[in-house]
Amino acid sequence: MIKTKLSIAVAAFSTLATAAVSAQETAASPIVEEVIVTGSRIARDPLSTTGPITILDSAAIKRSGVGTVDELLNQLPSMGTTGINANDNNGGAGLSFVDLRNLGSERTLVLVNGRRFVSSSSGVGSAVDMNNIPVDMIERIEVLTDGASAVYGSDAVAGVINVVLKKAVDGPMISVRGGATKDGGGENGDISFTFSGEGERGSFIANISHSQRDEITYKDREWASLNSSITPNGNVYTDYGSFKVKEDGSGLTAGAESHEIGQYMWLSGAMERSSATANGTFSLTDATELYGEASFTTKTTNQQLAAQPMYGANGMSMTTDHLTPAMQQQLMAAWDKAEQAYQIDKAAYEAALAEWVAQGSPEGMKPTEPAASHGTAWDANPIDVRLRPVGGGTRDYEQTTDTYRVILGARGDFANSWSWDTFYSYGKNEGENVTRNSYNKRLLSQVLDGTSPIQNPQFFGGIGADVLDYIRYDDHENNEYELVNAGASLTGDIEAIQFQGGTLGFAAGVEYREESGEFNPSVETQTGDTFGNQQDATAGEFSATEVFAEFNLPILAGMKYAEELTADLAVRYSDFDTFGGESTGKLGLVYAPTEDVRFRTSYSTSFRAPGIYELFSGSAQSYEYLEDPCYAEAEKGTGAHCNKIITAFDGQVPTNIGGNSELTPEEATTFTAGVVWTPSFFNDFSITLDYFDIEIEDAITSPDLQLILDDCERRGIASACDRIQRNDAGNITALEGALMNLGQINTKGVDIDMTQNFDFDAGQLALRAQATRLLEYKEFNTQTGQTTDYKGYIGTSSDMYVKWRALTSATWYGNSWNLGVDAQYIDNGHSPYLDVPSATYINLKAGWDVTEAMSLSAGIDNVADREPFDGSGGGDWNSTYDYQGRYFWAGATYQF
Repeated sequence: MIKTKLSIAVAAFSTLATAAVSAQETAASPIVEEVIVTGSRIARDPLSTTGPITILDSAAIKRSGVGTVDELLNQLPSMGTTGINANDNNGGAGLSFVDLRNLGSERTLVLVNGRRFVSSSSGVGSAVDMNNIPVDMIERIEVLTDGASAVYGSDAVAGVINVVLKKAVDGPMISVRGGATKDGGGENGDISFTFSGEGERGSFIANISHSQRDEITYKDREWASLNSSITPNGNVYTDYGSFKVKEDGSGLTAGAESHEIGQYMWLSGAMERSSATANGTFSLTDATELYGEASFTTKTTNQQLAAQPMYGANGMSMTTDHLTPAMQQQLMAAWDKAEQAYQIDKAAYEAALAEWVAQGSPEGMKPTEPAASHGTAWDANPIDVRLRPVGGGTRDYEQTTDTYRVILGARGDFANSWSWDTFYSYGKNEGENVTRNSYNKRLLSQVLDGTSPIQNPQFFGGIGADVLDYIRYDDHENNEYELVNAGASLTGDIEAIQFQGGTLGFAAGVEYREESGEFNPSVETQTGDTFGNQQDATAGEFSATEVFAEFNLPILAGMKYAEELTADLAVRYSDFDTFGGESTGKLGLVYAPTEDVRFRTSYSTSFRAPGIYELFSGSAQSYEYLEDPCYAEAEKGTGAHCNKIITAFDGQVPTNIGGNSELTPEEATTFTAGVVWTPSFFNDFSITLDYFDIEIEDAITSPDLQLILDDCERRGIASACDRIQRNDAGNITALEGALMNLGQINTKGVDIDMTQNFDFDAGQLALRAQATRLLEYKEFNTQTGQTTDYKGYIGTSSDMYVKWRALTSATWYGNSWNLGVDAQYIDNGHSPYLDVPSATYINLKAGWDVTEAMSLSAGIDNVADREPFDGSGGGDWNSTYDYQGRYFWAGATYQF
């Protein structure tokens, strides 16, 4: 087999990574080889990187006891919280995304073995589902928190996560792992078989794995409950009061009631996954090698919500005519009572007004006239009937996805020690989604207007079974996403250009990428007959041709006050068929005055091309609560540019949201500066301090819809009026709210990483502390001119911008066993409603090498059984927090 610089690099880097992360051995440091590090294609001393890199090796992954990659990554302080995980039962669709710096999953590039992985998100997204990467095949994970578009192209704005797979195992290996929570729910387990082989000219490794994770329901957790005003019997809301429907549907009682819907819902979804992965190489000659990778993952995920809510704003168009005579009489009596109270208040007001006038109308003392908010008659204004068809069953979501990936390539060395590499990859993600117990609004309207076959339909006191059977259906949609990627690169040293510190390193290449996706909602969704939002089908594609070059300049080495001075330069040009060309660059410097101290800094430009959903998503209808400036009773008065003033408006504006083919790329600049201190007088100690500053321009976001209305009708701005459609009566029939390049994001912070190993006769104690201090996170909207400061903000369901996040660990390594404790810290902050306290999770873990062939591991996560904090006080928990509670796990590995 040939041994290219890449193969030497991986072997050396793996050794260094294991020593740095798990610190299991105390032998002398290995000879430093030049290695390929994430963020560059030029082999180098791994200590000479200009960007901060965190490495998690296979031993650390095994000790963590996790079943999916994202579970481990999301504990890192540098990770953001805008991704999706298993706790996102409502809308998560069984996906697991990761996100660096809180800049969104779409701005974090995920690679497998240094190459792009096909995206997964309803078939049209631009993020990688980490569920598709088998844990037992991972050699290490490299997390680069630096802009890297000059090296890898679009999407590497916040950084890069590179998952490096194993190339061999010492013998066939079977691994099993299982876990359970103290309070029940969330039981999980997996089994994996890995084997490899090596011949004179080739080698291979393969893995087959199966895993399963059960749901955690609201009923499994005492702290989880959720109430709703949409009930099985029904609530009726009017301008003169709210009323609950009696259980037998015979009448009303004053005061609406709430219904505990958590009893039907899950907190975390379920998943079953099977995968097969294989990698291999074959040497054609001593200098040329073929290589290939293939993987297949099939996955089924499930979520559950309470039965579909039905109310006036989402299609339950009931009027007073649908009420029983007894209910009508009760509402008349309630209105009469409100009218009497109003007349009393009005008489008192008129008397007070007369007295005020008699006193000379003193300023600031004029009495307030009571409002006739109850209307002019009991049935003059619309009522809102709210019903939940509990008898029809829960909303059950299921996603079945298949993900394929194949890579074929060739690489080798020239006689002059230069290396070349060429590859072709194809990836496809396809899925089918079903939502059981959905309901058809059009058929419901037929029941309400009497044109259905159902006679005397029952709604109050529980919707009748015949009505439910008539309007119920299972909603089906399908999606797929394809990635084609090919490239060729050349790396080596340009001997003709010498610096005092060494030879000029060089890498260059060309890549071609093609991405396509489609999303096909059900017929009911496309026609707007579903109780969810109307959504058109989506289909689109784009392609990009890119060229790149890198230079490594070892300017000085081994000199007094200049142990090292190295510069890195990278440039890339990307030509997209959707918007044209984009150039990016990166400049990095490393300066080590002595072997103990290294300073590093980098400045880079990055970009993110709009994804297929953002460009081509079909129009989806939404009903937004806005103020129409042309409404006669508009709070701010009527607009000066209204063509017609309307006298009736229910507060909701039909809005078309979706893709925009005119979008341009997001552009970003990243500046990092750091220091690495490894004092020679203090054995096995290191501290790293890195500052980051990321600015994103032209961020893709939704426009301010209220501002569009005001700009048109109040200020007469023609471009705003182009986005509004009205009928002859003057009512808005459509407001265009498609995505636009409107945002600016600026985030700054500091990463800290400290490690310390102590050697004793009985073993070794390894300590590590990682933390991120968020200094700034602001978003500026160029449309509104408003800046939002998110530092310290904790969303009620997702998004978390706390000032501090930290992860610390202490592990004792004996001769054949280890015992450790991890502590994850999340700082306090504030939600839109409450101050949120900090959270600390303590995890215990242990390992034992029973024999050379067998090893055992076990752990307890969230030892203190800490509960998530309700950020609203009404049943909202940020998905970053732990929903499992105290969790026990154990695993075993046997190598034949």
